Amino acid sequence: MTETEFAIKLGERIRELRKIKGISQLELAYDMDMSMNTISGIELGKISPKIETLRKIASKLDIEIAELFNFSHTCPKNKITRKKIEEISRELQGFDSEFLALVQNAVSLLIKARNGK
Repeated sequence: MTETEFAIKLGERIRELRKIKGISQLELAYDMDMSMNTISGIELGKISPKIETLRKIASKLDIEIAELFNFSHTCPKNKITRKKIEEISRELQGFDSEFLALVQNAVSLLIKARNGK
């Protein structure tokens, strides 16, 4: 993976996580004392953020910094599907891990039933 490809993937991942958390670019920029253009540039892969900036982004998104680099968990390109996933994720914010485990099991059962397994 080239440096440019990495920057694009990182930016896409940050955008995905930000949207899942229901945080706007403006809100993230304000909380980090940065311009919205800087946040946009990072998300588009045009700006390579410093590690301290990544730490602040992860903190604002309430995730471990390593999660920013988990490129295997990317949202679908289909906008309607992506929006639904983001909406469901926002609705689940604030629930404890026990409840989330129940939701995950229910989703797994629904997927198995749909796939005929």
